Formats: sequence, structure tokens, C-alpha cells
Amino acid sequence: MTRVIEIKHVEARDQVRRLIDGLIDRLEDKLRHFRNESISLHALFEENGSRTVYRTQVSCHIPGHTVAAHEEGRNPGACIRKTFSELERQLAKHSARMRREHLRKRTGHLQIEA
Repeated sequence: MTRVIEIKHVEARDQVRRLIDGLIDRLEDKLRHFRNESISLHALFEENGSRTVYRTQVSCHIPGHTVAAHEEGRNPGACIRKTFSELERQLAKHSARMRREHLRKRTGHLQIEA
């Protein structure tokens, strides 16, 4: 997986980098069914100094699809984690569509007879 991590205007650079690297490692485990060299991920984390608002943007390019998520907040760790959880949710949805799970009939639903 190709990783590009940008951290702008942040004092605790090492802590943020460790958190992002850990979340990317977790994401990489979930994407192991793709060829490793065909996946690229771009993460941007920045702090707006005037209002102390943190912004995280992550985009993941997999074969035939691009998934992106972004979040803003006052807590840097929560902002990063929310962005990566949204990205994981979208990737899981895309994987389910690739397996054509949306076309399968669901069983166990109640059928009401008139």
C-alpha cells in the first residue's frame, strides 16, 4: 500500500503520526484481498490555529474505485478516529457490493399474509 501522510500546523506531530499509522495498519489488514501495490492512501491532518479546529481528510484508491472521508472537530484524536471509521464503513460497503451481496435474497423476514 502506498501511503502519503501530510500533517500541517500541528505541534504533536509524532503522536498524530503514530495514531494515523496504527489506523492505516488496521485498514491494511482489512484490505488484504486486494493486491498491495494497487492500493494507495492519502491522509491529511491539519489544525486551524485561529479557532483550534482540527480537520482530517482521507482518501483511499482501490482498483476501480475511490473512497474518501473527512471530519472536523475540536478533539484531534476523535477527529482522526471518526474519519477512519467512516472510511472503513464505506470500504466494507464497497466490498459487499463487489461480492454482490445486495442482490441476494434475505431470509428470515416476516411475511404477512392477507
